[in-house]
Amino acid sequence: MDVRDREHYIHRYNAWVNEFGYSPKSLGWGEGQQSVRFSVLSTELIQNPTSSILDVGCGFGDLYDFLITSKWHGQYTGIDIVPRLVEIARTRHQSLDVRLADLFELSDDGKYDYVISSGIFNGKLKYEDNKDHIRKALRKMYEIARVQVCVDFQSTYVDFQRPQAFHTDPVWALTIGMSLSKRVVLRHDYMPYEFALFIYKNSAISRRNVFE
Repeated sequence: MDVRDREHYIHRYNAWVNEFGYSPKSLGWGEGQQSVRFSVLSTELIQNPTSSILDVGCGFGDLYDFLITSKWHGQYTGIDIVPRLVEIARTRHQSLDVRLADLFELSDDGKYDYVISSGIFNGKLKYEDNKDHIRKALRKMYEIARVQVCVDFQSTYVDFQRPQAFHTDPVWALTIGMSLSKRVVLRHDYMPYEFALFIYKNSAISRRNVFE
């Protein structure tokens, strides 16, 4: 992300946190939507309760709360570039590994089973092309994931788009996913204006893939 877009991003979320505190509004979400996204993005990883997870743009660490209620008990790492969000996440979960860090600053040696992210691609950038940013971010996530990358987007298949929001063409997103792996799943069924993309590291055909 261009440093100027990064500064604007941090300023916007810091301002929302200062206004709303610990609330979905500070993340730009409506009430009750977050759990729907989490349930979709974590469909497979909660079946592997001891897996390791990197939560990119972790916000308040709410994904961790959702996973714990789903009886997942693996290794969680959350990263965010917004200081106020990280501060509150650390206060809420004092023993949790939550870091003030940028995805692109992470070493490729730090591997996680699942790299998951919700909502980080929804803001329109001013100085960098959104598609270029998404393409680079998905490649980085793919490099550090062992099993699967799970991300969501606002869809272009909508009746209305806010001027400050970025909506991603799901066909284009699927193409980017397929450029990284031959096993990709796209879900556009859980909300009328969003979709989720799942990119697998293992492209091999297995009995589980075909028959289950």
